[in-house]
Amino acid sequence: MRLSKRIYKIAELVNEGNSVADIGTDHGYVPMLLMKEGKSPRAIMSDISAGSLSKAKETFELTGLTNKVSDSDFRVGDGLSTIKEGEVDEVIIAGLGGHTIADILSSDKKKAKSFKRLVLQPRKYSGSLRYYLYTNGWDIESENLAPEGKFVCEIITAVPSKDKHREPPYPEDDIRWKYPAELFESDPELARKRVSYKIGSIDEQIGNLMMSKTAKDDDIDRLKHDKSYLAELIGNSEIKSK
Repeated sequence: MRLSKRIYKIAELVNEGNSVADIGTDHGYVPMLLMKEGKSPRAIMSDISAGSLSKAKETFELTGLTNKVSDSDFRVGDGLSTIKEGEVDEVIIAGLGGHTIADILSSDKKKAKSFKRLVLQPRKYSGSLRYYLYTNGWDIESENLAPEGKFVCEIITAVPSKDKHREPPYPEDDIRWKYPAELFESDPELARKRVSYKIGSIDEQIGNLMMSKTAKDDDIDRLKHDKSYLAELIGNSEIKSK
């Protein structure tokens, strides 16, 4: 069974000795690793259909770990509906869009806050997810990156904040939510790769707009501002690495 670095990184970020619930578990690879390594005493696997959940059951059968789990650890349902308040220490939600993850957390805020910690891996819209966490009483504990094929995946860990609500320092669509400076603390090389790719994309957008007869100066100025911020991130990371 060949697993991606993303899967290993998610499992690595779970705190030793904590029980977990993996929402949208799919093949159940992260819970399998946690149980195989003895890192978690219990893992609940949840997915939206019995067909999806059957893949996780098969993973535990193939790895000879069925004695580590019970039938009640495999649950069919949507979002947090399959687990009780405080039933586990950590909740993992990986491979879904940032908007979807935020919707799952906001569907039952009281229950979401009953868990000690979140391990979140948004496939896209990570900026919107960070914005949601900040404005809805969560502190981002760490920013992490892991490669998977040609992609660089973001993994965010968060804990309940003492502040129930905070006014955001900038709008939800501000590029600083999508590319926080903290990304470079996890893996500077991967962060530079990801940010450099975005700068190339911005250059292409600016070029297309400048050739367009309907281009708006405000749009070009915004893109140039975003590029300047990203270039500064790379520059600062290179200074720190020297």
